Amino acid sequence: MKLFFVSALLLAVLGTCSGKIYNRCELARLMAANRFPKEQLPDWICLIQNESRYDTSALNTKNRDGSKDYGIFQINNYYWCAEGKVGANECKLQCSSLRDDDIGDDMRCALFIYRRHQFNAWNAWKDKCRGKPKPSVDECFAAGK
Repeated sequence: MKLFFVSALLLAVLGTCSGKIYNRCELARLMAANRFPKEQLPDWICLIQNESRYDTSALNTKNRDGSKDYGIFQINNYYWCAEGKVGANECKLQCSSLRDDDIGDDMRCALFIYRRHQFNAWNAWKDKCRGKPKPSVDECFAAGK
């Protein structure tokens, strides 16, 4: 009986977070279709590759200040989203919504953050992308792709 309860609980928890792992071109095309400038896509792809490995369900709980980073863009709960009623929630969304396979709200929030801070809001971009070679997305938009 105890094993059944634990199994049922585990399935319920796993079922609440249905994420997706994108590939580079699929994500680049989706972002371009959602108002991300094509000339910035290599920076965005580099950021996402280093922040979440293209995984929409990514969660980082190891920030020194105790905050958490959510989803494919690793959006921080200290300023941008709310856990329940806690957080500044500048993007006006629940952090949990950043970990599902619908990244529409993630993209809107990432663009909002970018308008305020450019890529400097993301440590992975500053450490691993700024001034360094970035992934190409040219082949993602080649004819027939």
